[in-house]
Amino acid sequence: MINKYVKKMKSAAWLLAIALIVPGPSAKAQVSFSDIDMQQKAWAVSSIYVMAEKQVLTGYTDGTFRPDKTITKAEWTQMIYKLFNTYRPNLTATGQQKINGFADVTTQHWAYQPISEIFNYSFQWGVYGVASDGQLTFQPDTELSRLELSNMLYSFFDTRLIDRRLSSNDVCSVTASLRDVPVKFFKNKDDYDAAAKADGRLDNANVQITTSNGVLPSLFMGTDAVDCSFGTDGFSNAQSSSLASLQASGIMTATADGYFRPLDKVTRAEAVTILNRIYNFLKKNYWLPDYSSISLEQANTGDQGNSAGGGGLTGSIGNGSGGYGGTTGGSGSNPTTVKVRDYFKLQGPNNDIGTLAKNVKKDGEIETAVIPLDYKYLTINLVSQDKTEMVDLSVNIDGKANLYKQESFPLTLEISGAQSVGLRTQQRNTSIINKKGGTITLTVKLDKQKPLPVDP
Repeated sequence: MINKYVKKMKSAAWLLAIALIVPGPSAKAQVSFSDIDMQQKAWAVSSIYVMAEKQVLTGYTDGTFRPDKTITKAEWTQMIYKLFNTYRPNLTATGQQKINGFADVTTQHWAYQPISEIFNYSFQWGVYGVASDGQLTFQPDTELSRLELSNMLYSFFDTRLIDRRLSSNDVCSVTASLRDVPVKFFKNKDDYDAAAKADGRLDNANVQITTSNGVLPSLFMGTDAVDCSFGTDGFSNAQSSSLASLQASGIMTATADGYFRPLDKVTRAEAVTILNRIYNFLKKNYWLPDYSSISLEQANTGDQGNSAGGGGLTGSIGNGSGGYGGTTGGSGSNPTTVKVRDYFKLQGPNNDIGTLAKNVKKDGEIETAVIPLDYKYLTINLVSQDKTEMVDLSVNIDGKANLYKQESFPLTLEISGAQSVGLRTQQRNTSIINKKGGTITLTVKLDKQKPLPVDP
């Protein structure tokens, strides 16, 4: 059976697929792009501007960012090189780990330095090619698909993006849940080995392996997604481990209905968002100093996919309330400024219900937001674990803030036409130490029709 850990991680990863981040004014202070739609690209706005400010991926001379333009392997490598400025595996490699060059990346190539200093033989899958004369190639102009990038990420950062807490059964179960990534099960080893040999994957260790549809199936020993484990095919084990780990961490996720979109090309907006998530993941696990000395003060994350449910509740990134931290700008003391640092866990058939629980005494006030899109009504409820400790809520609708007493909840507000709704709790008495826990639960629900009154 899939253990509770995997269920939680799968749920968190899928919830992330519709997460949206509300952009704050200070994230845009240094740079501005004429083609960034603040609503359509809300999930990427914070990452776009913080990465542009750090010159990780800049705009064009005409003032555009071109967020939907695809990226190549060389461009991805350049971005990694700039953000993770102390990460130089091949530069420090020796002996059999050292790569002395690629046939298709000359010293005159614009990305020669980052490519030659990063990639060594520790990169196991989806990175290299082989020319007709047997020379090693990098294929720098290849437009990266989501699956290709996922496979490449298996080896990045000393494989620290791979979650070793996931058992082979866990990895199998998560991979099998992806509706557009093929998985095959085999009851006996002979059939498994024959399948691994049939498509030539065993002869192409580091080469970018492709098939007619570009997606090689992950092979497992077992009968189904509930009872399965790794076999001896390294490619299957690496591909599925990367997919499951990236899902669990929220770095690259499937849509809410289980589609990873493996053949979709990675766009510039997606790339900076993925980079931002990797940065925050390494920081959260105290590994960042091994790879970067750059400080992203406003690093924030949203999803690289499309909103699957309509309403823009800011989704959970996988660690309960708070996510990976970071803000979209503004001051917490100013109730008219939207500041996002806490993320809803989404529920309901349309993902239009969000719940967020936080110990405000211990971890600070809840600061979150909702993007209404085409919804017209927002119902809010605020409940304290300790009934004697009251917490009020500032509701900021497009810059106009009102403070509502906790006794007035639940309440429904009309938000038709609003671009964003910021929510921030305010403790009535911060001098009292709450010995009973102090957890506050904030619940929101979006509706297109005015809902019936809710009983307190």
